[in-house]
Amino acid sequence: MINGEQYLERIKSYSREIYVAGKRVDYDHPNIQPVLRAFAFTYDLALERGYSVHSDLVGKEVNVLNAYYSSPEELMKRYDYQRELSMRLATCNYRCTGADAINAFAAVLKGEERERFLRLLREIQENDYACTSALTDPKGDRSKRPKEQKEMYVRVVEERDDGIIVEGAKIHQSGAFAADINFFLPGQTFKEGEEEFAIAFALKPDDEGVKYILQNTGVQAKQREGGEFEYGNPFGDRTTCTVVLDRVFVPWERVFVYRDLKAVRNLLMTFANSHRCVGAACKAGFIDSMTGAASLMIKANGLEKVSALTSRLGEMSAVAESAYAIAIGSAVKGESVNGTWLPNGLMANAGKIAGVDGFIKAMRHLAEIAGGIPGTAPSEFDLKSEEVGEYVERFLRGSENFTAEERMRIIKFIEFWLMSSHYLGALHGGGSVSAAIIFLQYMSDIKSKEEAVRKTINL
Repeated sequence: MINGEQYLERIKSYSREIYVAGKRVDYDHPNIQPVLRAFAFTYDLALERGYSVHSDLVGKEVNVLNAYYSSPEELMKRYDYQRELSMRLATCNYRCTGADAINAFAAVLKGEERERFLRLLREIQENDYACTSALTDPKGDRSKRPKEQKEMYVRVVEERDDGIIVEGAKIHQSGAFAADINFFLPGQTFKEGEEEFAIAFALKPDDEGVKYILQNTGVQAKQREGGEFEYGNPFGDRTTCTVVLDRVFVPWERVFVYRDLKAVRNLLMTFANSHRCVGAACKAGFIDSMTGAASLMIKANGLEKVSALTSRLGEMSAVAESAYAIAIGSAVKGESVNGTWLPNGLMANAGKIAGVDGFIKAMRHLAEIAGGIPGTAPSEFDLKSEEVGEYVERFLRGSENFTAEERMRIIKFIEFWLMSSHYLGALHGGGSVSAAIIFLQYMSDIKSKEEAVRKTINL
């Protein structure tokens, strides 16, 4: 296992086509740096807290995000890691989808495809690579099938003796430009005649024809303006990109599903359950961060004795523990598939819903406690200004236990929570709440519940 500095040294050695606001940039760009810091932190925390599991593939301990799990205990260790990452980063750790893909492949693949995957996984573990995965196709007109608008889906455009040529794009891809390995999975199931879209593969940094086009939110704009704390969180907003594949060659060695409709269904279901469950653990960590910020704001405002506000901290803790408990329960109640311990599917999807509900409730409480100042505060630059700094210093003070700058740092961090892309990320990341409800509708044993009521009332 490597540390954060070793990761940074390696990632900056890659040459990638990364675009911000229409211009190609390098890894030193202010919108890229916070993402690299977040990735680096995942390495340092793993070493600091022992977030590793033993891998028989390489005969040593590996980062818990680079392994497939053989027991409930290993899966719970991952959830502990993810919760702590979310609390301490207060943004995406970017590597969770890579872990979900690894476990989905390990559970679903068989034969030569499984051997190909295990060879790559051995390389990932030996080098302690950072992995992400891409699922969501642009989709275009949702009333049309993929065959009617092929350009809106990643697909095979040419088959060769040594591999395949793929084209298309994936959207909403968190941190893909800062990973060593990017897995590509289908974002939906397909029908007969749509086999050209039924593919899953992995890309490396030196693969040609891959372009990364970054999002551009208000937080990203603030990052470009500079400042020490103006954009709230040194690890940045949940930074995503559109990944464009312009006739990208993938050797057979890195193709794991090819024109196999059944494998796509199994892979997608397994990935979705894994990602929605770990999302509950992540939401718990995010709520932990918001709870800490809310408590600091109460103190900075001198409101420690106002029970109407302090009681909200207990409510925020309750929803965090509820989401986390579902994740832990799903690990305990999971099952082994092809040697991979997977979370309980019913609980995993319930965790998605509970996590989002708790997250939204925590955001509301944080906004209530903070008041309107996160939306109206002057900037860090005003505070440091020779012309108006003394006024900002005077009028931004709260409790005598906090300086104006300390209070402003808290305000900017809360502004980041309430006005960044976190809400949409929580709602739609890993699939929307509606998708989880559909899963629950099909997976829940409603009939047995009906029968229990029938027996109770002699119906």
